[in-house]
Amino acid sequence: MTSPSLLAQAREWQVLLNSGRATAADHEALEAWRRAAPEHEQAMRQVENLWALLGQVERPQELPSIARVPGRRRRTARWAIPLASAAMLLLALWLPQGTWVGLYADVRTAPGEIRELKLDDGSLLTLNGDTALDWQFSDNRREIRLYRGEADFQVAPDASRPFLVEAGPARIRVTGTRFDVNYTGERVDLAVTHGQVQAGAERQSPVPVSANQQVQWRDGRLQAVQPLDAQQRLAWQRGKLVFRDRPLAEVFEELDRSQRTRVLFLDDEARKLQVTGVFALDDPQAVLRAVEGNLPVRLVRLPGLILVASRD
Repeated sequence: MTSPSLLAQAREWQVLLNSGRATAADHEALEAWRRAAPEHEQAMRQVENLWALLGQVERPQELPSIARVPGRRRRTARWAIPLASAAMLLLALWLPQGTWVGLYADVRTAPGEIRELKLDDGSLLTLNGDTALDWQFSDNRREIRLYRGEADFQVAPDASRPFLVEAGPARIRVTGTRFDVNYTGERVDLAVTHGQVQAGAERQSPVPVSANQQVQWRDGRLQAVQPLDAQQRLAWQRGKLVFRDRPLAEVFEELDRSQRTRVLFLDDEARKLQVTGVFALDDPQAVLRAVEGNLPVRLVRLPGLILVASRD
């Protein structure tokens, strides 16, 4: 199965090539990316096949600019048609990713929804927006599978029944403590606020993660344990979004949980721009205004979609 991160990269290549902005260098870079690994070629073919199923949207060659009307400022229409086509493709590509997961999960939250859930054993879960999970309890174990999103776990103590959380490559084992798990599809973040948990992965021995510590899984592997910055990492539990020199790509990952609008980056330069600020969790538009007003990026808003590109 092609990984979600490779499919995301392939989607961005396909949208860029059909945006009317792709240069000869972009085409050469894509060919180099496809040749870099068989998995890259497979991901690109999957995206191209879906594009074809959508009706083989015609690539525009060169769109005319709209003439300026005296006394009024008018923007050109260079992006209008290709971006509409890109939006159609992107929404179709994203639906399976989020919709089907939600169908087979025991519980799910909508973007912007925060929900508390009390389990049969007395454990309390707080789910962030756009989260999906299910659980299975037996006489000797308690199991949670987090398909996407973020949840805070306050686990009822029971030494005879370990509490296990699976999120992508992450395997987390506790008997009674409090911790937060954030699963984006590309990485997993664990933050422990009380007690201690055992964090591991396939073919990796578990390591202890104690209160006020955090750890990540990247590319399927457990990373080194780090001190926890709870003010930033757990700000969502206080109704806030706190960013300290966070890449813009990660900022928009957080916004996905509080709005139904998806985001697509058209170049890597925009992804890497740093963001610092404190915002209300229920006001994603404030983040968009701050990004647009303070960073060298352009946001193109379409129904259900925002395209992000570095300013020319």
